[in-house]
Amino acid sequence: MRPIDKGACPLDEKGNPKTVSDYKDWRQDLIDAIGNWCCYCNMTLTDSPQVEHVVPKNPKSGEVKGAELDWENLLLACGPCNRGKTNNPIHSDTHYIPDFHNTDMVFRNVVLDHPEKVGRKTCLPFPAKSAAVDLEKAEATIKLFVLHQIKTKDVRAIDLRWHYRFEAWTAALLWKAHWDSFGQSQKIEFAQLLVTAASSKGFFSVWMQIFEKDPFIRLALIEAFKGTSRDCYDGNGNAIPRNGWDI
Repeated sequence: MRPIDKGACPLDEKGNPKTVSDYKDWRQDLIDAIGNWCCYCNMTLTDSPQVEHVVPKNPKSGEVKGAELDWENLLLACGPCNRGKTNNPIHSDTHYIPDFHNTDMVFRNVVLDHPEKVGRKTCLPFPAKSAAVDLEKAEATIKLFVLHQIKTKDVRAIDLRWHYRFEAWTAALLWKAHWDSFGQSQKIEFAQLLVTAASSKGFFSVWMQIFEKDPFIRLALIEAFKGTSRDCYDGNGNAIPRNGWDI
């Protein structure tokens, strides 16, 4: 999961903090700030990205109500992530949130055999094996957005996040092989082509994981994926804790 920083509230033409009457009016501002990728699964959003309330605007009984029009409470999500989360409660103490934690340190992508389709592979996020990762919080986040789901469809819509993530994994491995073979002799040109492919495929964390030992490419990826939190990485593109001790 990509750690993001969407910045302060955009300004209107008079230089004042922008206000809206419909939260969906923030869509283009969010795309401009953090790009057209789901903030939770990191899938590329190709059509009408959904403006999602981090703290639900219509919460369950007894839960905190989130501000409906507040820039600070809004992110972009794909349909499956938004439907999975619905109006369930979320808090930085109980879940990993991409604009608060360094979520890149929390999850690892793992390739598995698809349990329902012989010969097919799936790629899913799992909690990272690190003493700094709160396993319960990480698993709660995966369940909240149904990131462990590998069914091809449910009663509402097709969910192929697992498939697209595996496609990104396969593409990243191919680019890594080319990088190891000849790309390093033409670093700048190669990186420009690679990040174009990566940003089109999405799944930032997949590319960062495949290139985890290549700081030049990691820094290029951080730069290419708009809105990635620079505070979550050191000068070599290594992930570092965010908000002090809390990753």
